[in-house]
Amino acid sequence: MPADALALPERFPLRDGLILHPRNHTDAHVVLEDTENSKFFRIGKAESSFVERLLETGSASTAYQSCQQKHAEFSAVKAERFCKWLLQMGLVASNNGPKPAKSPFQNPLITFFFWKVPLCNPDQWLIGLNQRCGWLFGPLAMLISPMVLLVGIIATTGRWSEFLSGYENLQSSWRWIWIAFSWIVLKLLHEIAHGATCRRYGGEVKEAGMAMILLMPIAFVNVNSSWRFPSRWHRLHVTLAGVTIELLVAGVALLAWNQLQSMPLKQAAADVVLMASISSLLFNLNPLLKFDGYFALADLTGVDNLSNHGQLYARYFGGRYLLGLDMRPPQLPGKRPWWIKCYGCSAAVYRVFTVTGLLAAAAAIFHGAGLVIAAAGAVAFVLKPLMVLVRYLAGVWREGELSLIRLALRTSLLSLLLIGPLWLIPGSGSWTSPGIVQYSPPAVLRARSAGFVEQVHVVDGQFVSAGAAIVTLRNDELHLELLRQTKEIALVDQEILSAQWLGKSTELADAITRKNALQEQLEQLQDEVDHLTLRASVDGRVISRRLDLIRETYVDAGEELAVIGNEDSKRVKVSISQTEARDAEFWQGKPLRIIVNGHAALASRLTRLETRADTTPPDDSLLAIHGGSLASLLESEDRLVLCEPRVNGIIELTPAQSRQLRCGQRAFVHIESAKQSIGQKFFMQVMHRLFL
Repeated sequence: MPADALALPERFPLRDGLILHPRNHTDAHVVLEDTENSKFFRIGKAESSFVERLLETGSASTAYQSCQQKHAEFSAVKAERFCKWLLQMGLVASNNGPKPAKSPFQNPLITFFFWKVPLCNPDQWLIGLNQRCGWLFGPLAMLISPMVLLVGIIATTGRWSEFLSGYENLQSSWRWIWIAFSWIVLKLLHEIAHGATCRRYGGEVKEAGMAMILLMPIAFVNVNSSWRFPSRWHRLHVTLAGVTIELLVAGVALLAWNQLQSMPLKQAAADVVLMASISSLLFNLNPLLKFDGYFALADLTGVDNLSNHGQLYARYFGGRYLLGLDMRPPQLPGKRPWWIKCYGCSAAVYRVFTVTGLLAAAAAIFHGAGLVIAAAGAVAFVLKPLMVLVRYLAGVWREGELSLIRLALRTSLLSLLLIGPLWLIPGSGSWTSPGIVQYSPPAVLRARSAGFVEQVHVVDGQFVSAGAAIVTLRNDELHLELLRQTKEIALVDQEILSAQWLGKSTELADAITRKNALQEQLEQLQDEVDHLTLRASVDGRVISRRLDLIRETYVDAGEELAVIGNEDSKRVKVSISQTEARDAEFWQGKPLRIIVNGHAALASRLTRLETRADTTPPDDSLLAIHGGSLASLLESEDRLVLCEPRVNGIIELTPAQSRQLRCGQRAFVHIESAKQSIGQKFFMQVMHRLFL
């Protein structure tokens, strides 16, 4: 027995249920399957020979001697490390070795952001799905899907401005319901495609369920059995099947957008295109995250544990070049490890920005709960790793291998390089606020006196001139009061004549005073009778939702019956949150985009912004009782108010813009602010949420 093999244990039996799956002769790896736990491990040819002899003899030293005859490069040091790895993975029958290494996800805070729940065994269902529509999961589908998307892109040529304008109100809360639903359905189809493709090539899919990755809910299927496929292309097809089906859906949705006429349906199709194409390419096909793109890259390059190798080099790069520590570079596989170095550094930077962006989005979207989520994420992903780094640096410093001054200068310079540009880069902050199209100014017709509607002289939408009769009311009591007042004045006239004839000056003066008072009352009554016929005060169009229904109905004094408006003079009354109103100095005076269903975006400017926030809505048609951008509550039987005070703004429209829009149409106003830098906006948002 060689001297270097003496450290290997004589008794080292592996567990039952371990199977080796050799690949083709061009593949330098072999798959080790743990059938009891449905786990797969890809190992080298030398390690597979060692495992094969270990399964036969149960002795590590004997297996090493036999393995070294075929693989001279497999040293005792490598064999000892490999035995430790087998122990850590729980593949050894003996319980005397070290316990398997704990997963980093066992941290409760990190578990909050990464978890999965198995729900079913879809294997038999996927077999039936392949029998019915297996062509969707074959190689031909991988060619058809991008072709369908390409046809949709060609069909949209010349209409991209119209297509992109459909995303102007993407930030509106009512669209997020459909976007969230589309996301869930697409990810369900994505995982079904993975499972069905794996089953098509003879793999087993015994587990499916729901997972949460950085606050994003997704479905998952266990397709680890594809690791035993001898063909690399079959494995690659399983990996890319989810993206393939999403691109097919994106192409069909884009073609549907070109054919649909309804604006809500067109927006729904555009949302599906966004979710199925852009999000799929940014996340699923991105090799910097451990999703489909990562596993495809690892399989194509043949580099096992690509993520681990990349992380090792990223830690070395950070310690050596950013902190100035004396560290040894890690050994990387392959003849050209430079691309693994680039991959490791890029993945580390991308993960930082991805986690930061998602936590910031959670804080902005979920308000108070979002701050708690962001704080938990900061502790899990920033504070704990930072504490580990500080302990490591303290140990290096105690050994005299670290200069605190050099470390302080390096970290200060690094912080300045990372954070400083945030105060130089303009932050084009934008948001969307709801509004309503109104006449400017609207001439509101109100009943001066109560009464029954006797006659309606116009119809809704009719153009009338100033002075034209609109509605005539009937008030018999008012007419009787007018007759009684006229009779009373006649009696007083008789008293005046009698006092003049008899020469009674005192009685004469009293009668004249009473007549003057009665005359004033008569004039008021006559004015009310004359105004029982409501007339247009200006030239314009009659707007009323119920003119044809109010005949013979009773109306109270002051009740609105109709509006007369000039079609060339309209405005948009927009409701703005208090936070956005506080930043008015940064966006007021800039062009705003007004989005109205069925119309191209209009450009205008804010004319006036109210100085006081109020719970009175700009229009009842904008309110949403069960939540939304203008959430409201019922204050009394017939009055709705906003849940939180908001500020109203007025946007005057040009005559040409006014003629395009109808009074009462709902609108969305897209507001942008570019004067603040990204750092200023972030600092102001944090201070506002903490102290206001």
